[in-house]
Amino acid sequence: MELNTALNLLFIGMITVFVVLLLVYGTGNLLIRIVNFLSTDNEDGTPDGDISKKKIAVLNAAVEAFTEGKGTITQIEKLK
Repeated sequence: MELNTALNLLFIGMITVFVVLLLVYGTGNLLIRIVNFLSTDNEDGTPDGDISKKKIAVLNAAVEAFTEGKGTITQIEKLK
C-alpha cells in the first residue's frame, strides 16, 4: 500500500515537472518570436541584413587577435 502511494506521488510529480518545463519553454519561445517580430530597427540604424562598418571592424580585430594575424574573414551572413 505504501509503495503504491509512493509511486503515484513519483509519477504525478514527474508529470507536473514535465508540464511546467513545457510551459516555460513554450512561453519563452513565444516571447522571443514576439520580440523579434516587433523589433525591426537595429541599434546602429542600418537596415535588416546590413552589417555596420563598426561591427565589421570589431569582427576583423577579433579574428586577427585570435588567429595572431593568420586568419581573415571571407564572408559574413546572418543565420536564421
